[in-house]
Amino acid sequence: MSARRFIPISESVIALAIKIAEREGIPLREFIERVLNEVLKSMQYRSNVTEVLALSDLMDDLRRMGGALLPSDIVYRLIDSMNEDLYNELLNTMRRLASWYGMLVRVKRGTTIEALKLVLSMWFPDTNVNIAGEGNKVFRVIVSSPKYSERLTKVLEIVVRELCESMGLKIKELGGEVGIIKAVIEVI
Repeated sequence: MSARRFIPISESVIALAIKIAEREGIPLREFIERVLNEVLKSMQYRSNVTEVLALSDLMDDLRRMGGALLPSDIVYRLIDSMNEDLYNELLNTMRRLASWYGMLVRVKRGTTIEALKLVLSMWFPDTNVNIAGEGNKVFRVIVSSPKYSERLTKVLEIVVRELCESMGLKIKELGGEVGIIKAVIEVI
């Protein structure tokens, strides 16, 4: 016996689905079935579908700006072995990219501490990103990795600073030690 049912969905969601289905050249019913099928597949492995979709979108943006997936251990050794001029060029490039990326995240996702955590977790997947509320829209953020050298920690600090500033988050404190960046951030 079929378990088909009518499910009420808001007009705005249907209108957006129609627009996308038409753009893709797919009938609406087939489009919705494909979307639901992919979402359900993702949920089998990760139950938070919103995070899965957000990470997918963030990864596409990162790829568009020239990001590439490389073995982290090799990248870390390369950064640690760079001469000073090349390392400074890397820092300037990371500043520019993080600033641009933060503005993009702000436009797409808004100015939230959750968006910052998601972005940091994606940019630095081998770090622990811990966030604790301190009240009145103020949060303590700690990003850490035992694998990070002094140079890598500096890269991390620059990215945290630029992402926060370009996302519209106010940095009240920022510092740390090798492998750890600590920040106090206010959502304004």
